[in-house]
Amino acid sequence: MDVALPPPAADLMTDDLVHYVAGFLSPPDLMAAIQVSSWWSTVCSSDVIWRRLCVSRWLLPRPERLKRSTGTTSFLELYQFLDHARYLPRGKFTTKHQIVWARGRDEGADVWMTVAHSSNCQVLSTAGTPYIQLRVVVQNLRPQPLMVDLQELEVRMKGGNEGTIFGVGPIANQPRVEAADAARIKQLAPVVLAVNGVDVYPSLTSQLIELKMFDFAVLEVNVVCNGCEFEPDFLESCSALWLPIRRMGRCTSLSTCRCGLIPDSYHRGIIRVPVVDESVIWRHYDLVSNRFMVLNTRSIEDVDQFSNLLGSPVSHFSKRKRSIS
Repeated sequence: MDVALPPPAADLMTDDLVHYVAGFLSPPDLMAAIQVSSWWSTVCSSDVIWRRLCVSRWLLPRPERLKRSTGTTSFLELYQFLDHARYLPRGKFTTKHQIVWARGRDEGADVWMTVAHSSNCQVLSTAGTPYIQLRVVVQNLRPQPLMVDLQELEVRMKGGNEGTIFGVGPIANQPRVEAADAARIKQLAPVVLAVNGVDVYPSLTSQLIELKMFDFAVLEVNVVCNGCEFEPDFLESCSALWLPIRRMGRCTSLSTCRCGLIPDSYHRGIIRVPVVDESVIWRHYDLVSNRFMVLNTRSIEDVDQFSNLLGSPVSHFSKRKRSIS
C-alpha cells in the first residue's frame, strides 16, 4: 500500500507566517537567506518585507512614488539603492530640503551633518563669540543598541586643530565670557532635538542617548568659529566631525577601537564624518553683496553628486534615474 508523503515544510509556511518570521531578521540576514535556495530567494525578496524595511529605516511617506522616481523595480532594489546613496531618513530637521555637508558610515551606523541655515547665510553670535549651529544626525543600522555621549563629540579643523564645541570639554577650552553671559553660553551645549523624526527638545535633556536598530536622532551642536562671517567660511575650514560611539560586546574594528583604554563591557569606536570638498560648498552659496549670501538648494538630493564624491557604489543602477527627493 502506497504511503502518502507529507508535503515539504516550505509548503506549510503561509505568506503571513513567512512575513512574521522575516520581521525578526535584519537586512543582512535576509540577504544571506536569499542565497540559500530559489524558494528562499523568492520568499525573502518579497515586496511586503522590503517595503516595511524601507519605511522603517527612512520613514518614507510615499515609498511607491520613490520607487518609480528612482527607476527601481522592487522594494528590495529600492532598499539597496537608498542604502548605497546613504539617504537621509525623513522627519523633523531632516526634510528633503536639507543640504548634507558631511556624511560617514562606520561601526554599523550612518552619520550626516547639516547646518541650521540663517536667511543671510551669516554665522550666529553670542556674547561677542561667533558660532555656527550644526545638526548631526546619527542612525543605528545594527540590531545591537548604539550609545552616543554628546559630551564626547569632536570637531576637527583643517591643519589638525580641534574645534571648540560649546559645553564640551574642559572649561579652560571654552570661550571666556562675562558672568552675566554664562547662563546664555550654557544653553548652547549639545542637545537632542528629535528622535525618529519627532521633536523631543526640551523634554529630553540626557547627554547620553541609546538607539535601537533604525532609530535615528538629530543633535544640535554649536561650534565656535572665530574669524568666520558666513556659513561657508566655517565649512571650508572644517575637516571632519568625530562621533565616538559604544556598544555592548567585543571589538569589531581594531583600527578605530578604544576598548583597551577604557576596560569595561563596551566596544568603543569613532565614526569619522568628512566634510565635502570646497567645490561642492561653493556650488551652493552665491555672494550677493559684502554682507549677504544666498543658499542654492537645487539638486541637493542628487545621488550621483554625493555618492560619487564620497565613494558610495551606485554603478549597479547606472542606467536608471538617480535624482531622488
